[in-house]
Amino acid sequence: MSKRIYERYLETSVYTYAGAYKDFILSLPDDIPSIGTLVCDQITHPSMYFTEPSAYLEDTYFGKFAFYPKYRFKNEDELYMTAVSMIAGILRLDETGFTKGRDVTKRITVSCRQASVLFSAILKAKGIPCRSRAGFMDFGDAGESYMEHWVNEYWDFHENRWVLADVDGYYEYEQRFGYSQFDLPRRKFVTASEAWLGLRRNTFNKKLDVFSVNLLEGVCEYLFMDFHALMNNEIFYSFQPLYLRGGIQTLHEGQLRELDQLAELLAEPDKNMEQIEHLWATNEKLSVLTNHTQNIYHDIFG
Repeated sequence: MSKRIYERYLETSVYTYAGAYKDFILSLPDDIPSIGTLVCDQITHPSMYFTEPSAYLEDTYFGKFAFYPKYRFKNEDELYMTAVSMIAGILRLDETGFTKGRDVTKRITVSCRQASVLFSAILKAKGIPCRSRAGFMDFGDAGESYMEHWVNEYWDFHENRWVLADVDGYYEYEQRFGYSQFDLPRRKFVTASEAWLGLRRNTFNKKLDVFSVNLLEGVCEYLFMDFHALMNNEIFYSFQPLYLRGGIQTLHEGQLRELDQLAELLAEPDKNMEQIEHLWATNEKLSVLTNHTQNIYHDIFG
């Protein structure tokens, strides 16, 4: 890979900028598994509070979920969109730092996108090229079903490759599948571009679980999130292009083919980086976003 590409992923965004916490980050361990497990130890996932608690997870990692303060949101994603805000929130709950085995009452409750952003920020501050990726993860090991998920790729200079890592939770923390969650087999993760092109060409034979009612629309949302993440702009879930606010059913075939072309480029981002960057710089329809609040404002004021 060219030096220009991996240097791109040392750059930071508003989400991954370490700011005043850079010295704190530099005080953390330098090896990937230690960094990854520390990130795991500072967060819980919102789903933990809307399902039957696992006695194993409570006893092994978190402590009793029933002790989580009732006045706190059970999904704090909107409070902690940036790495700086996450670090501040973690230290506010326990000023001793990023601690191992942190009790659930001292963790922030955020989902996979936030975990990925925090991990990217730490690695970038330490001089390790890293990028967040949005797509679909096999949380088992048989490839039976893939769920919406954000992961990371970090550049291993010794092996000259992007390494796939997941710092959201403990599903492979103990290497029960024979590999580490900080060096995952590529088969574990379906990129948004692969899913999009497979659905459009009727060649996709994997089961996808998406929160959107429309499968293609759910994949389209992840296609845009992955595009922006590859441009060092790790957008929040509700940020989408204005022309998509009416739903994917409002797009004509020419617009869908434009998304096909985007997906084809994202399928090999390092090979196609110049073309992806050109789209980013010249096609505002793809790069300029809106969110739910802006949609309401647009509907009222035009």
